[in-house]
Amino acid sequence: MADSGQLSVCIVTDAYLPSIGGVENHVLHLAAELLRLGHEVVVVTHRAPPMPNGATGQVESPVPVERLAGSLLVFREHDIAIDPRMVASFKALLDRSRFDIVHGQSEGSYLVYEALAVARQRGIVTVLTRHSMIRNKPAIVRPFLVSLTKLLARRADGLIAVSHACAEESAGFPGLMRVIPNGVDLGEFKPMPVERDRLRAELGFAADDVVLGYVGRLHTTKGIPLLLDVFDGLRHDDPRLKLLLAGPGPLRDSIAERAAASAGAIRLLDPLPFDKIAALLNVFDVFVFPSKGEAFGISLLEAMACGLPLVAFGRWGVKDLVRDGETGLLADDPTDFVKKLRFLVDDGQLRGKLGEAARKKVEVVFSWPRVAADTVAFYRALISGR
Repeated sequence: MADSGQLSVCIVTDAYLPSIGGVENHVLHLAAELLRLGHEVVVVTHRAPPMPNGATGQVESPVPVERLAGSLLVFREHDIAIDPRMVASFKALLDRSRFDIVHGQSEGSYLVYEALAVARQRGIVTVLTRHSMIRNKPAIVRPFLVSLTKLLARRADGLIAVSHACAEESAGFPGLMRVIPNGVDLGEFKPMPVERDRLRAELGFAADDVVLGYVGRLHTTKGIPLLLDVFDGLRHDDPRLKLLLAGPGPLRDSIAERAAASAGAIRLLDPLPFDKIAALLNVFDVFVFPSKGEAFGISLLEAMACGLPLVAFGRWGVKDLVRDGETGLLADDPTDFVKKLRFLVDDGQLRGKLGEAARKKVEVVFSWPRVAADTVAFYRALISGR
């Protein structure tokens, strides 16, 4: 560590640019903010996978990236490092570099698992951030994930949980643990009234259309089939309603078929790079988040930063973001979800009130400067503990 207090931080992850997703988003912005605070940062990941829809290169990494050569397991929208040669390459990186912290991002990663072990053997302080809930995974893989998480914990001096629900699932961790949420770029994700009007016109929405929207993974676990069914029911009673979706995932083909048969009521856009999402969110009147359960919910946070009212299920990490009736509406079950969504569709004044309160909460709690400062404070606590 330099005399000035500057830290040298190595972030190891399976999830980084040009891929698009929650962990990728987190690493991108955390790394950029740590760099802005004057720390040295490098992201270690695998080689870039092939990207559909021309997404490669649309967002540049703000920090140096070490891409380890080796084979990947590519499954649907996931790309996972599985090659032991990457571990040898990481050891070589440690031979020529001096890090104060090795920070593993996401627990279900062979690369993170091995990198934390190697770093700890060399006396480097190690940190693991948990981004997901085991309870949200298929029952058949939960025992394996529980075992993997426990093994990973033995390789980490400190654990960061992105929500209180995630921390509860990590009870018994032997080292220091902190709840530090994801952050959002308040300069990028914000209300954009001029851009809203331009994009709505470009997408063919009328002034009195009420646009329901979702940006994120198009997967059954995200509740997308429920959203489509709920929309069909609401649309039957209110022809002003439109549904706009964007994101990667295995349900894209079936959604496209449904959109083609909807006479323009359902629109499906290609997955967007990070720097295009904020403008699209401003097109929406209501952000709809039908996920069955999240460790956090970055897409919810981005929608709140754009001043959008929202409806979501009140489970797990979502409760850290949304206060029911104040910064959004939380539903108990599918029937309640329809009821709460109908409230927002019918009440423009309520939409405005909730959206304004959501933006204010994000400004206070979830800015990246605050999240990065809390992360650095945790790094220092771990180093002092050594």
